[in-house]
Amino acid sequence: MLLYYNQWTHNSKPAGIVLKLFPFTIPQVLIETFAAKKTDLITWRKGWTRYHSFISLAIKLLLCRGIISTIRIINKDDLSVD
Repeated sequence: MLLYYNQWTHNSKPAGIVLKLFPFTIPQVLIETFAAKKTDLITWRKGWTRYHSFISLAIKLLLCRGIISTIRIINKDDLSVD
């Protein structure tokens, strides 16, 4: 999912990058919430909720997107696929 997110937001502005988080994080959080409530596949620790999952997924995607953007800037003059 991270690769798709990075490709989709490659030429986006900051507002677009943030708005494009929702189609990736919301389905993942819904599936995780269902799995935690209806199955024994996931056990959340006390105090952990779907909001924590949403925020942690969003931060992970933004952090990885920032790292990849930094690498793209550093390798701007080198051979790179755009």
